[in-house]
Amino acid sequence: MSETRASSSAAIAWAAPAFITAVSVCGVAAVGFSVRVLVGSNVPSQWLLFAILTIASGMLTVKIPSIDTRFCLAEAFAFASVLLFGPEVGALTLALDGLRVSHRWKMNAQQTVFNFANLGLSMWLSGTLFFYTSGTGPLFRQGTPSATIVVHLAIMTAAYFAVNSGLTATVIALSRRAPVMPVWREAYWPLLPSYLAGASVALLLVLAFREVQFTAIALILPLLLICYLTLRSSFGRLEDSKLHVEQLNRLLLSTVETLATAIDAKDEVTHDHVRRVQMGTLGLARELGVTDADILKAIEAAALLHDTGKIAVPEHILNKPGKLTASEFEKMKRHAPIGAQILSSIDFPYPVVPIVRHHHENWDGTGYPDGLHGTNIPLGARILSVVDCFDALTSDRPYRRRMTEAQALQIIVERRGTMYDPAIVDAFVAAHERIMPASDPTPHPVARAIGEARSQDRDGERVEAAGVPGAGNLADGLLAITSLSRALGGDARLSDVGALLWMILGRIVPSDAMAIFLPDEERDHVAVCFAAGADAGSIAAIRRPLGAGIAGWVAANRRAAVNADPSLDLPLGAVRGPQTLRSCLALPLVDGEGLVAVLALYSSDVSAFSSDHVRLLELLAPRLAASLSRATAEDETLADAGAGAPPARLKLVKGA
Repeated sequence: MSETRASSSAAIAWAAPAFITAVSVCGVAAVGFSVRVLVGSNVPSQWLLFAILTIASGMLTVKIPSIDTRFCLAEAFAFASVLLFGPEVGALTLALDGLRVSHRWKMNAQQTVFNFANLGLSMWLSGTLFFYTSGTGPLFRQGTPSATIVVHLAIMTAAYFAVNSGLTATVIALSRRAPVMPVWREAYWPLLPSYLAGASVALLLVLAFREVQFTAIALILPLLLICYLTLRSSFGRLEDSKLHVEQLNRLLLSTVETLATAIDAKDEVTHDHVRRVQMGTLGLARELGVTDADILKAIEAAALLHDTGKIAVPEHILNKPGKLTASEFEKMKRHAPIGAQILSSIDFPYPVVPIVRHHHENWDGTGYPDGLHGTNIPLGARILSVVDCFDALTSDRPYRRRMTEAQALQIIVERRGTMYDPAIVDAFVAAHERIMPASDPTPHPVARAIGEARSQDRDGERVEAAGVPGAGNLADGLLAITSLSRALGGDARLSDVGALLWMILGRIVPSDAMAIFLPDEERDHVAVCFAAGADAGSIAAIRRPLGAGIAGWVAANRRAAVNADPSLDLPLGAVRGPQTLRSCLALPLVDGEGLVAVLALYSSDVSAFSSDHVRLLELLAPRLAASLSRATAEDETLADAGAGAPPARLKLVKGA
């Protein structure tokens, strides 16, 4: 007998109570009919012995690994009682055993009535079918049965198994809102051999009982007890192995989640993005009827790891507050195949890598990296792409504020059939309120630790900034820069601004050379447009990709570099001697959200620049950026009008 507990915490769909009521009514009626037949019949009292043995053996259960189901030897005695005394005895016996099971597992009233009715109805229907097909009566008063009884017994066993397991699986499926057959195949189909074995033992019991009656029970009970102990030991080892595998799987998943969250936490704007996507992707997969355990695990891991390849994308591209250039977008597109290549070194027991590689493929074949289309795209990748897009649209990004859910859904629907699988879009639109987290989940410890560290850094910077020394230099500098901004409000060129800055900044931050770098987004690099002071010729030749060298790093990260080694930028063969440049202070000049330039000061002293110098220049930076922005615009205007020479990219001003 399969003792299956319906989960009391499961949300029961509206159809489940109606089905339970129908089964309960039919089962109670079958048991009531059986009682009435037994009261008015001359069935020998030995049936009580089989009833007691059925209920007693039901206490010796074996937990089936992987499912919430227990197997016991009660069927053998129940089948034997049906063969000997009729279907009514078996129905009443198993119904009473159902009450015992319900009491043992502390089931509620609805579950108790269902178990009582299900077992009684299943046994009564299958026993009646046996006597109908065999054309015989209860065997305690019949002659020796013919060999064909084996066939009819098999029919009875199959009928009992189908009705009993089918009714229980239907209730579970309705409660989970899942298809019936997958639930039945997973939980009950493996138990069919044990039912057939129980039927074989029942036939042996019947034949032995007819020959030696009670002595047969004494001979068979030890054998059944040994079988029970053997099964319990074997299934116990299987259960231990299953728990060990589950522990390893949880360890793997928690490690994956920690690494993915650490990558995600690099960007404060996309905080906890991968965890929200993971929750939504798993929910959508279940809405679409995905029940394969390996596929669900692959989707769960891939949702966490789908952005792993972004560790190879420069941060200035990931956090750029504007539209990516064509070259930047090509670099961004590499994150999908790079992520797949990184993860291919891990021997996942389920298909994670294809989902990560193809989560940016489009339904119409216009995606990347391989241009797959339609159902050639892995199902997990198609599901992930929809959820990933929705979460991105409803989250803040460096280049825009978050959208409302209605706006995000409208965009996803507009992409239906072009970028996204139509069936998946329809399922997501219908279920997004149920499967997507209403708010950010509890922060992962990794994200919380990184966030707290950043917060402490910002607090420390604010405390340090509260007591900036050098007020005299600052006042002089502010006055000079303000005057410069006003004086250059007309038609000043970059060379004019650079020359005046070189004269003014020397009063604020002692230095031996200065350079102004302008960014070139089309070529993804920065280049010197003005150089002054010692070794100006070597400085003027500096050109670096974004993210590389001192100026390239400052431009990409929008952060100052203090006392960096100028040799990182200066070409080989630069001047040597007393004026060899040994330290560099570079900081970004930002106007609004755009990077205007990188200002670099050089000194022949080691570690010549202090944090005070940095704070002073950062306070002056907005005025400097505004002046350079106007001068750059003036140069571009003159160049377009053909007035004079084009903007000087390598203007040199020499001096100490």
